[in-house]
Amino acid sequence: MERMKRIVRPFVILFSSIVLLASCLGDDTGYDDLVYYSDTAITSFSLETLKRTMWTKSSTGEDSSYVDEFDAGGYKFYIDQAKREIYNPDSLPVGTDAAHVLCTVGSKNSGVVILVHKDVEGNDSLAYYVSTDSIDFTEPREFRVYANDGSAYRSYKVSVNVHKENPDSFNWHKAAQCPAPRPMAYMKAVTLGGRLFVFGEDGAATSVYSAALPGGTGWTEVATDMTLDAGASHSVITAGGALYTISGGNIIRSADGSAWTVVAPAAVERLIGAGREKIYAVGADGMPAASADGGATWTAEGIVGDGAMMPVGDVSLACMPFDGDAASENVIIAGNRGLAAHPEDSVAMVWSKVEEYAAGSHAHSWMFCGEDNGCRLPRLSNLVMAACGDVLVAFGGQGLGTSTAKPFSQMYVSSDNGLTWHADASYYMPDGFDNGGSDVFAATVDGDNYVWIVCGGTGDVWRGRLNRLGWDGDRTSFTE
Repeated sequence: MERMKRIVRPFVILFSSIVLLASCLGDDTGYDDLVYYSDTAITSFSLETLKRTMWTKSSTGEDSSYVDEFDAGGYKFYIDQAKREIYNPDSLPVGTDAAHVLCTVGSKNSGVVILVHKDVEGNDSLAYYVSTDSIDFTEPREFRVYANDGSAYRSYKVSVNVHKENPDSFNWHKAAQCPAPRPMAYMKAVTLGGRLFVFGEDGAATSVYSAALPGGTGWTEVATDMTLDAGASHSVITAGGALYTISGGNIIRSADGSAWTVVAPAAVERLIGAGREKIYAVGADGMPAASADGGATWTAEGIVGDGAMMPVGDVSLACMPFDGDAASENVIIAGNRGLAAHPEDSVAMVWSKVEEYAAGSHAHSWMFCGEDNGCRLPRLSNLVMAACGDVLVAFGGQGLGTSTAKPFSQMYVSSDNGLTWHADASYYMPDGFDNGGSDVFAATVDGDNYVWIVCGGTGDVWRGRLNRLGWDGDRTSFTE
């Protein structure tokens, strides 16, 4: 510990008083064994009820604010005894009043806690910490804890971190334009190995374009060692650290989008996605199939419901955690039935299943999420669905069949694995989004929960994320 270079007069009085009191008590008091310790430390730090400014809109659409209170005691503080720093890794909500903070500080061996103030000339002045006095934490503060024998102290830098952005605000930014030629007949995007890949079909063949993550910079056209036919773009997926698609009647695989190898003759119609241990596809009969060996062999999947409701086009697959069972996951597919055969459809077809991977687990069937609950996913051209944080998001172009949805008008959100879909004010399309009148686009979600949209009509590339999905998770709070 640092040797105390300067003890202010109150401390001289304090420690003199302690010694005088002990000497006056005498042998009959039972305090002859009173011990003064030369070491101490701050061992706990917590917050009390704080105030927060909240923003809302009036009935006329005007912004207004009000002040609310919340219990900040649940925010844990990390105490780094080596660096002598105290801070909350999970920041307080945006709008928290950090200038008037009540806190509770605990010390080892009843050390005396002192708050250091700086005057205008930068000189230190010391004041006793009092739990009922508010403290200005708009900047980090210095706390000292003095040993109760007055011999030494420890100094700590204490920071109360407050978020600067709304956790449920979705921020979009434009990235560098994709150089893929326009117009494209179809596009699909995936991410792999720190890169964003876009596969574009021009009607005759599929071209591959790639940019570096996280910013989507340095777009290049990827030279492939085999020609990818026009349908290859519809089957592009990632699984097990590789790209997969179907081209020339074969399932093919690549680690970088350039060098491709044949896995096996294609025994399925279209690849649609991958889960933790399986690749999923639409079989030649329009029913779901799965492969557990990288696409070499396929097994037909069971279904519960009318197989005529299975989607055949614009099919996306997403996986979500299964609550309470880390050895399982929810797998969801969404897509459209054929327009010519089903011109009356106004909604997309959504199916789901549970995959269990523990030894001895039961094999589950796909179930149709088609209850007429008034909250179904609209039927949209080039529909894309993906997992984004703890929800599913979906969007697309013009409404198909009897759907009256406008192209790219909004994002649809499901928090119950595809059973119901809603508009959510926290998820929205970019302001000024323009695809040049085209419904062709590509979209995906990367490992950092950024949503990427590549516009087939304009070449514009958008990257967006809900603020809280970019924040570090809560960490364990240590005291000593």
